[in-house]
Amino acid sequence: MSKVFLPLREVKPGMRIAETILNDYGSIVISEGTILDDHMIKKLFNLNYSKVRVVEKENNFSSSEISESFNTSYNASVNCFKSVLYDAAVGKNLNMDKVDKVVTSVVARLDEKRDIVRCINQIKSADQYTYTHSINVSLLCMLLGKWMGFSKDKLLMLVQAGLLHDIGKSKVPKEILNKPSKLTPDEYEEIKKHTVYGYRMLEKEPEIDREIRIAVLMHHEREDGSGYPTGAKGDKISMMAKVIAVADIYDAMTSNRVYREKESPFEVFHIMEEEYVGKLDVAVVNAFLSNIAAYYIGDFAKLNTGEVCEIVHINPRHVSRPIIRVDDKYIDLTVEKELKIQEIL
Repeated sequence: MSKVFLPLREVKPGMRIAETILNDYGSIVISEGTILDDHMIKKLFNLNYSKVRVVEKENNFSSSEISESFNTSYNASVNCFKSVLYDAAVGKNLNMDKVDKVVTSVVARLDEKRDIVRCINQIKSADQYTYTHSINVSLLCMLLGKWMGFSKDKLLMLVQAGLLHDIGKSKVPKEILNKPSKLTPDEYEEIKKHTVYGYRMLEKEPEIDREIRIAVLMHHEREDGSGYPTGAKGDKISMMAKVIAVADIYDAMTSNRVYREKESPFEVFHIMEEEYVGKLDVAVVNAFLSNIAAYYIGDFAKLNTGEVCEIVHINPRHVSRPIIRVDDKYIDLTVEKELKIQEIL
């Protein structure tokens, strides 16, 4: 496998970068071995690179084909799981062949981390949330499990648990589930029952491991005992449930819902760093924030002032407050606290 320097104007989507690209702050913008797409090549132009080292004569798909492949697989998984949820809602047993098909499809995408992050951040219709959320959480669980060093077997179980975490919502009345206004106390209590409903549904499926059922039951438990359904604390909560909790919160908050608009990823990072202290497992949150935030280096975003900025460096102590560049000026958001990232462009 030979490597060659190419002028950036000759670099095409689908080529594999043969060196790690850093920006002026020493932050990794593109890691060695990454298959380039139009978005990344544009980043290189923005960084004023005139030439880069790429792997020569390697048979790669073009990045557009990779993204198209990912989107095709993603949409197929959503549609497949939609039929699983429909069957569950009308009282049929889970179609485990379809569940396994989706899990296999998700795990097959393990190396396409950038596509996963990008796909999850795409604007999706609020009325499709129930279906896309299950797929997104399973994808995020897979990334998190990988970042935390889960074994292959545990990773498979985690993906299945992430996919099925909200299966009990198929038993919650739709008028409550899709209510566009604030829930009454009684309606909220009914929503909370979805964890128990899900556990009981999965009890009927001998193929599903007990650890998966427990994770589905406990994914709304919190470290301080403020969660449900049992108010379990700390190490009494399943580790898979702790991972699902982080993935669930991130996808829910960065998605459009019938009752509220989505938050930007960096606003969700801030909420996790501040409001969820003591509620989510520290090791899981740290693994999530430190890894996922890096995918935004080199991206452009809109600030609350309306200005457009480039994200140039992630502060490991304050992931939600990166260093940004507006025109030729570098701004540290840990210092300029009135500024915040409103939207990734």
